Amino acid sequence: MPVLLILHSVWRWAVLIVALLALYGLIRSRREEPMPAVVGYAVRWYPVVLDIQVALGVLLWLAQRWGAVPLTPTQVIHPVWGLLAAGAAHGAAAFRERENPARAWGVLAAYGLSLLLVFIALASVGAFPFGRR
Repeated sequence: MPVLLILHSVWRWAVLIVALLALYGLIRSRREEPMPAVVGYAVRWYPVVLDIQVALGVLLWLAQRWGAVPLTPTQVIHPVWGLLAAGAAHGAAAFRERENPARAWGVLAAYGLSLLLVFIALASVGAFPFGRR
């Protein structure tokens, strides 16, 4: 279980970096400027990176249940925020398929909402940068 906790804690930085790069790329694409390749990859792969984080969290949660660790309110709300964040990121796929100007705004809004939910999930457990380290 400690290995899962460390992986889940470290992987959040990948989620945050990829999310910020993706948002930067989406904002930049609104100005019709060419995107660097790494930013384009971030836009495309953000939901996958977040899915890995959610999967690690679910495995950690199940491992804690297996070990009969008592369930705290934080262990209920934190996964809910994470699942909502993943849902918002995947909601961007509905906009990605469109061929109209609302496409970029929809993806940007969905990714922005997803990042906000990630921040709320981090804050719900007091994770750095919101509290304990």
